[in-house]
Amino acid sequence: MSTPEHVLVAPASEGGEFVFAHVPLGAGIRVWTRGLVRSVDESPRKLRGVAAPLYGGSIRDMAALRDFLTDYLDSTTDTSTVPLRRARIRDTRPLVARTSLDHVSSRMHFSYRAFSPMRTIGAWTGAAPEMLISRVRGLEQSSVGYFVTGLPGLPADVTVDALPTDQPGAVIGRGSVEGLAEFLEAPAGHVLHHLGRDFKG
Repeated sequence: MSTPEHVLVAPASEGGEFVFAHVPLGAGIRVWTRGLVRSVDESPRKLRGVAAPLYGGSIRDMAALRDFLTDYLDSTTDTSTVPLRRARIRDTRPLVARTSLDHVSSRMHFSYRAFSPMRTIGAWTGAAPEMLISRVRGLEQSSVGYFVTGLPGLPADVTVDALPTDQPGAVIGRGSVEGLAEFLEAPAGHVLHHLGRDFKG
């Protein structure tokens, strides 16, 4: 069965996948993980309380993700009335600090867009969802890096042609979709110029 146009299944090179889907009425793009296997060993941990596991790796096909975001922007309007709210990070450091990408040494090599915390739709009781998409500065690559924590998992028995439209979940809001699409469309050399202007996504 083919994948519906409003859904993208994006495999991770390290195993598992992301499922992206349009929020009804154009409010943004929902994100689930499914079977991610590469957890990041944070050292030193420096975590307080109970923290959601951190996963990292790369999404294999940057072009497919970029085209999905562009298609979403081209096919929806910015008039949604779907209520979105920003989740609250509790008992741990924000994602950018957990990945050390806020250090100058990392910023010399990577440019990124961070959603920390992400917006949510519906009742949210889990850890605050966070997502970071990164590119190696100055290099042409077919993949794009990621770090995620607190994102909802999509059960293995849920098929992409029957995704629940009313299930609470993490959302990349429309404004953030526009910024991420621009980030992924930038030629590799131009990504260098995102230092400073797009430092925190």
